[in-house]
Amino acid sequence: MDQALAILNNLADPGPSENVKKQDAEIRGYIASANTVSQASKAALLEDPRRALEVIDPSQNSIGCLYLIDMILSAGTASNKINKRAFLDKIVKFLVRFDPAQIRYVGATFRHLLEVIVSGGLFPPVVTLELLATAILRIDPTGSLFTSTHFLLAKLAVESNIFEPAIVIFDKEITRYPVMSSNREAREARDSRPLCDPHLNPAAYISTATGLTDNFKSGSVLEYNFLRSLAYSSLRDWDKAFAALEQVITHPVKDRGVSKIMSECHKRWILVGLLKSGKVPTLPSYTAVHPTTTYNSLSADYKELASLFVSTRAKDLKEWVEKREGVWHEDGTASLVAEALSAYQKWQIINLRKIFTEISIPEIRRLTCSAQTGELLDTDEDVISLVQGMLASGMLKGALDVDGAVGSFLKFGGPSSMLTEEDFAREIATSHARITALNKQYKDVNTRLSEKREYVKYLVYEQKRAEKEGPDAGVGFDSQIEDEDLMTGIMAHG
Repeated sequence: MDQALAILNNLADPGPSENVKKQDAEIRGYIASANTVSQASKAALLEDPRRALEVIDPSQNSIGCLYLIDMILSAGTASNKINKRAFLDKIVKFLVRFDPAQIRYVGATFRHLLEVIVSGGLFPPVVTLELLATAILRIDPTGSLFTSTHFLLAKLAVESNIFEPAIVIFDKEITRYPVMSSNREAREARDSRPLCDPHLNPAAYISTATGLTDNFKSGSVLEYNFLRSLAYSSLRDWDKAFAALEQVITHPVKDRGVSKIMSECHKRWILVGLLKSGKVPTLPSYTAVHPTTTYNSLSADYKELASLFVSTRAKDLKEWVEKREGVWHEDGTASLVAEALSAYQKWQIINLRKIFTEISIPEIRRLTCSAQTGELLDTDEDVISLVQGMLASGMLKGALDVDGAVGSFLKFGGPSSMLTEEDFAREIATSHARITALNKQYKDVNTRLSEKREYVKYLVYEQKRAEKEGPDAGVGFDSQIEDEDLMTGIMAHG
């Protein structure tokens, strides 16, 4: 036991972070030494690992702590001397304190720990989600590079119906994808700097080669965004749900193929678009022609629902929804259709602002209709209750004046739409930060793209072709990127 502990605890001080070459040598030497620990020494340590759990500091010696945790999990916690609660506390401390630079060297073992936490039921789902989110952001603070752990987190969030801990990850814009298993691609993408270099781009150390992500296909990316949309829909954040669904339906496709998840998401995209803006959504201009044709065919019932939603025919909308009830249940969209029916009159009220700046409650009752009943609301009090709910949720901007003597009125626009100086400064600072972050990501992607062998070959080919035939502005390298290129760090579209 003493021998194993002495070796495992030998990385208490890996050296100053500014001397990355020395730190790299220290870490690699430590890993080589740790791999020489005999099975007998490991067994002796596991007989009573309490001292090792107390001695090894997860923030200073993250690799040693990870190795110890992995050894205990692999052997099971059958020893009577292992306090399970203390062991789980050690796992939590490790995941919130580990040194991200050290973990880059033992990515496979680290990812295995996360997978065990997800599948092993060690913690309640809410704690598991918080630990996963923390781990993802400690490895990559930008959260912009997709990994297999993102997918695990999304599946657990939806299966457990617990979304709040995962939102911090869902809100991160995915702009990059890791290098997968191809040896050639791994060599091309490899950065010559040591893994512990604090200035490394996440794409340089998050890959299947380092083990910090497992292999995945483009279908996993589609499903991840679909799961994100489910989470946002459950929270009634229609703007973000809409954006997540749009990422699915506009995903680059190959050989004129449209996957089932894309067509199913298009149906939801129509409904969420109605809930988001009260209007029939239109596909972005960069959507390919074949998917557009397929969507129009497979989503015919939803397109008819949308056209009725933006009309004044509340009764027809109600009857159409009832007539196609089996379709909604088969597609799993019944709850969204019900939300659309509930939102119909609310959007009618909102659209009155195009005509009125102020309107009486009786006039609102006369001009709007419920799609849930196909009739006008029974009383002014029902209208007041509906408007109050819209104001409270932030769906409607305005002020409600309830006065029994002169009548009740809704004034659109609220008391003031002007920003204070502090709010304006805050908006400017936020916008500047976003632009700066996007500019950095753009430069990173542009650099990786220009260094790819395929891109260099393309430039040589185009130069030779232009000399013979003249330039053709209609075809570019971007248009030749196939679906698989998403898995090698290239963005297909912004």
